[in-house]
Amino acid sequence: MDLAQIRNFKDFLLLYNQISDTCFRRCTNTFNSRDISLDEEACISNCVQKHINANHKIMEVYVQVQPILVNKRIKEMNAAAEAQQQQLQQDTQVPETSQSL
Repeated sequence: MDLAQIRNFKDFLLLYNQISDTCFRRCTNTFNSRDISLDEEACISNCVQKHINANHKIMEVYVQVQPILVNKRIKEMNAAAEAQQQQLQQDTQVPETSQSL
């Protein structure tokens, strides 16, 4: 496994554990029986489905917005590099003019 696959797997496990914990706390009311009641099962199913749907929606928005943010960041970096280049040019021109005086 490469590093990106390991990171993705860790992210998946973290999300899975968070959903499991949230839905367990929300839906499990009693420990009177080893079996899951029908109410608990329905609650868990709804809870998990809501989390999955929310995650899908977030990923859809992320996929749409990410290229825009990357392009904006590239433009900012290019502008900063140009400003730095201009500053370097100005700094090198100042000593030359002061020496000629």
